[in-house]
Amino acid sequence: MMTRISLLLVLTASTVFGCAVQTADESSPDYRLPAGTELVLRESLVVPAGSARVFLQRGAVVAKARLDYYNPHCNFELREVSDGTARIEPDVFFITRVTVGFEEVVGRELPRYAGVGLPTFDDMRPFITRYVRHDLNSAVQPQVMRMTCHGGFDDSWWAELPTLNEIRAALGTFATVQLR
Repeated sequence: MMTRISLLLVLTASTVFGCAVQTADESSPDYRLPAGTELVLRESLVVPAGSARVFLQRGAVVAKARLDYYNPHCNFELREVSDGTARIEPDVFFITRVTVGFEEVVGRELPRYAGVGLPTFDDMRPFITRYVRHDLNSAVQPQVMRMTCHGGFDDSWWAELPTLNEIRAALGTFATVQLR
């Protein structure tokens, strides 16, 4: 038999994660770029050796090791790992599909001491980042697969998808979104 607390937790989780509705309000984290939207890359992006992604945050290219995971950022992804010579050239990419998801941060459980108590619900909440993945299409650069934009890492109850304004701020002058 499900207790009232368990039922409340299940209902809350399903509301938070399962019932987000897309909106026409561009300032909302629930806004999605529609398929067919043009993403105009205005400057070349060099994909580092050993990687298939190049990261943008606060309008600048950022090495993965220097990325501030607690703030919104975007990355362009190739279909193959770069040998250090891969570039994404200025082009018009069409968004063909938009999906959302989340990634959990692998954490470690807090130490437990004999006789001190049982784990609480707060000890079990994951730390996550929510993202919007935009599948891209270009006749000239088919190796460019997608652009993924993340909100910042946060507690699972508070993590949000990036807004359109946050995506634009991450891309800066490198790329613009042409809404139809």
